[in-house]
Amino acid sequence: MKFIVQTCFVLFLIVIVVPTLLAQTAPEKDPHRVASLRVAILSAPKTDSKSAGDLANPAANVNPSANEDQPGAVGSAQNSFRAGVASVNAGHYKDAIASLEVTRQLTPNSSVVYTWLGYAYLGLNEYENSVKAYERAVSLGATSFATRRNLGIGYIRLKKPEQAIPTLQEATRLEPQDAVSHYLLAVAYDDAGQLNDAADYYLRTLALDRNHYRSYFGLATIYRDQSRTEDAIGLFKEAIRLKPDFGVAYLALANALSSNGNYKDAIHNYDSAIKLNPQNPFARNNLGVAYLQIGKNKEGLAAFKFAVTLNPSIGEIHVNLARAYLRLQNKDAALAEYAALKTIDSALANVIHDEIFHERILKVRD
Repeated sequence: MKFIVQTCFVLFLIVIVVPTLLAQTAPEKDPHRVASLRVAILSAPKTDSKSAGDLANPAANVNPSANEDQPGAVGSAQNSFRAGVASVNAGHYKDAIASLEVTRQLTPNSSVVYTWLGYAYLGLNEYENSVKAYERAVSLGATSFATRRNLGIGYIRLKKPEQAIPTLQEATRLEPQDAVSHYLLAVAYDDAGQLNDAADYYLRTLALDRNHYRSYFGLATIYRDQSRTEDAIGLFKEAIRLKPDFGVAYLALANALSSNGNYKDAIHNYDSAIKLNPQNPFARNNLGVAYLQIGKNKEGLAAFKFAVTLNPSIGEIHVNLARAYLRLQNKDAALAEYAALKTIDSALANVIHDEIFHERILKVRD
């Protein structure tokens, strides 16, 4: 009788108490921690990542029929499980993992424990361990939407979009109105180079959530790469309207405006990007190019000089700095940049050597 009471209590805890507690207090994850936004200028992972979406509450993964292999250890399993859930609830993922690992050893065939472990590992950005835990949960019969969505996030962050796609397709089938799952699927398609499918799912996300600024950004980058520059500009602006501190969007918008020859507006947006991230050498570099394009050579020189202090190893910035010096008739300074380039990139050094004596062409880092 005592064993039956203990078992019933465990099931009550799993089915009723834990979901309620976690639903109230589970911390929201910032997708920007994944590397999920695609920022061509920085050659960043597409998932700042497009940052890859919010974690789904693992409470939805609860499987009350999970097999508890060691009935005599129910009390210990119950205590360690409760401690693990309480730690997840408090955002103490390391403590949660320690407790949940104890539970896993006592109940090695419980899909419930593996889903919570997957969530805790994901909270620590330990993607390999998270994916292993979720894959084990699936092999033990976990079929919930939350399992699929969180496993998809793990695959994206491990740069495995081909594995993320079918997982997230299942998540969108299970929850057709969940905008985040559609966005994550768009990211996975984008990372896999399937741009038409990615665009389709960005649009589906926006149909579900018109304020999903990351989808505007992701769709804009696709349109930009397809030379639909005006469409891209409009979408970048909408992303910024929805999130005024979206630094990479200002930078992407400025680049699109520059490619359209609208250097005045580009400069304004480069300035905004720099205010949000003063240490970005690429924004400074491209600001310098825009200044030189409208004949403001001294302002361009100043931007390049600042950019090179932020990252002296980027060859293209030295190239543009040399070109700015040439605009200002300072050949000696241009030759000094050529000397610096020889130790960084010999091919670029040869290019600028020829330009010092022949043509002078600006290069945008893109």
